[in-house]
Amino acid sequence: MSESLAPLQETLARIAEQGLVLDAEDLSRTTGISSAKDVRALLNGKDLADDDIDTRIRERVQLLCRRCLSENGKDYDDKDAVTALAKDIAGGIGVSIVWARQLVLGEKTPSMKHGHQLTRYFGVPDGFLTETPAAALNRALQPYLQIEHKIEADLDDPLAALKERFGLVGVARRGEPLSREEAKRFAGLIADVLQQNMEDQS
Repeated sequence: MSESLAPLQETLARIAEQGLVLDAEDLSRTTGISSAKDVRALLNGKDLADDDIDTRIRERVQLLCRRCLSENGKDYDDKDAVTALAKDIAGGIGVSIVWARQLVLGEKTPSMKHGHQLTRYFGVPDGFLTETPAAALNRALQPYLQIEHKIEADLDDPLAALKERFGLVGVARRGEPLSREEAKRFAGLIADVLQQNMEDQS
């Protein structure tokens, strides 16, 4: 197992515990991985053959360009649209239009400096152009773990869940600290009262 695949396997194991269904097509678009087939392979624990990093960068730049054109109802067959995109990129990252056009067409590999500027231009995370497929997929899956953390936090702190549910600034009481079970009962009592008040006012 490669070093970049190991963290992904840990992430997938935690997501599997939640029983979530992952959309390979959507993850392909989010990560820049060339195909949903490759995403499925990674989700199934398989490693992908190492690719040339320059090729990876050029392909991901083209993916971003293709996405940008598609959002405007255009594609690579529209030479005027490609030229307009190249001009916009040239102005955005400070290169010549000729060089930007070669970049859009996958004929040039951006330097580290221009690669960083391109990620900002397209609004994608740093590292998007250079990450291995496994690392890119692991990054894209992190929001699922944040959901897991939130669920765990809510289970551990019933009063925090109560505050979020009803938009409360805080919940105060006198006396000794509550056990988790006591906090659950206390939160349930307050929730019932608040819910009844909301229904009375509606």
